[in-house]
Amino acid sequence: MNRLDALKYFVAAAENLSFKLTALRFSVSPQVISRVIAELEKELGEPLFKRNTRAIHLTDFGEKFRPNAIAFLQEEERLFGLKHADNDLAGIVRITLPPSDYADHILQQLLTALKPYPHIAIDWRTDFDTLNVVEDQIDIGIRISRTPEEHWIAKKIMMLHEPIVATPELISNVGLPQDIHDLIENFPVGSILNPKTGKAWDWFIDNAPIPLSNPCVVTSDIRSLLQAVLAGRIFAPIMYHDCKKYIENGTLQVVFNDKESPLWGLYLYRPYQPITPKRVQIVFEILEGILMRNKGSI
Repeated sequence: MNRLDALKYFVAAAENLSFKLTALRFSVSPQVISRVIAELEKELGEPLFKRNTRAIHLTDFGEKFRPNAIAFLQEEERLFGLKHADNDLAGIVRITLPPSDYADHILQQLLTALKPYPHIAIDWRTDFDTLNVVEDQIDIGIRISRTPEEHWIAKKIMMLHEPIVATPELISNVGLPQDIHDLIENFPVGSILNPKTGKAWDWFIDNAPIPLSNPCVVTSDIRSLLQAVLAGRIFAPIMYHDCKKYIENGTLQVVFNDKESPLWGLYLYRPYQPITPKRVQIVFEILEGILMRNKGSI
């Protein structure tokens, strides 16, 4: 047990009387808070909180222990706070997101907003696959997903439509499909490569996966898939923000109505960590503001 972290968790939990809120504050899971508090109580030989399924409350011992813990943390902050602050605002923040035209725009705004923090370095990785938090040392991610993963601390930015589109010329040549199953079985289609399986990702309609048996184009880059659609080669689902201008100028045509377009969530996330450096928290907050301001253009 890290005694310093344990005291910080205790003081925060004593303030808000919630392990869940304490976990959010320190970017860890509620189970971590509960375990560390239990270890601290074991070391002290006294319970700090009374617990039930609905709430926690300080014990008499916890009430007496709290001011001593606060005084200790204040002294620690006085002695080392400045050094910690300097270290936390220097170093690399690794960010992953899928390749897209808006990614360059977001990066430019992020680097502009980070001018007051010249010692924060950004490692910007555009990759369709979700990079491994441990092996790739990812600090922050932007992902298009149906639901956030359990190990994420995630902020939903917005919902995204993914219409199936094709050029009017291709539609004129081969006609319109009766439904999604007719399209997949009898028309030229394309999809993104799933790097984990080496095969094309399934399409999704009404949250149900529909596998592609014989796609004409498979690529690891959504921008390449869009180019294949623009070339009049295939029908494919393309995120609305990527194909909006082509739909509006008539270069592309939506095949089915909006009700049949899959919905995806755009999430900003960071992984659960025992301690999140201040530089990562700052970059996360800046990115959240940028993404919220740019929702209309994403």
